[in-house]
Amino acid sequence: MKNRFKFALVSFLALCFYACIDLDSIKDYTLERELKETDEYVRSMLANNENVDTTASGIFYVRLKEGTGPFPEAGDTLSVKYVGYLMNNTIFDTSLFNQPDSTYTYVYKESDVIQGWETMMGMMNKGCKMKFVLPSSLAYGSQGAIGIPPYSALIFVAVMHDIRKRN
Repeated sequence: MKNRFKFALVSFLALCFYACIDLDSIKDYTLERELKETDEYVRSMLANNENVDTTASGIFYVRLKEGTGPFPEAGDTLSVKYVGYLMNNTIFDTSLFNQPDSTYTYVYKESDVIQGWETMMGMMNKGCKMKFVLPSSLAYGSQGAIGIPPYSALIFVAVMHDIRKRN
């Protein structure tokens, strides 16, 4: 019952957020806007002395805590706690509200997740905590999604709770 309430609450909040987006303002969400906001966000991270690195595909990330053990391989089951938010600090998704044990569990490289998420999970081992900024091209692109406008870079803070090797 408690989990249904959490799911209903998150769904309601996402719907409210989506309903609050002025559909006429959707045209304001452009690639140029995304690039400007991302640049400003990364500059603020650097100004806060965060050790920002970049992947070849353009994901900015900060390793907040080192993990231990092996990194995931295709077919491993990953358990991750995360919060995802937009550049304006609006939370669009979190495992804390919509998963029974506050942990999102899925099979690495065999599930339907956004490309940028999959890239970053491959760089995390057990106990690792990272903050990463995914460009829209590795997330929901020019289409957006419910609660996520088009051309929106996504920010995640994620902790790799567990990696269970494929049997």
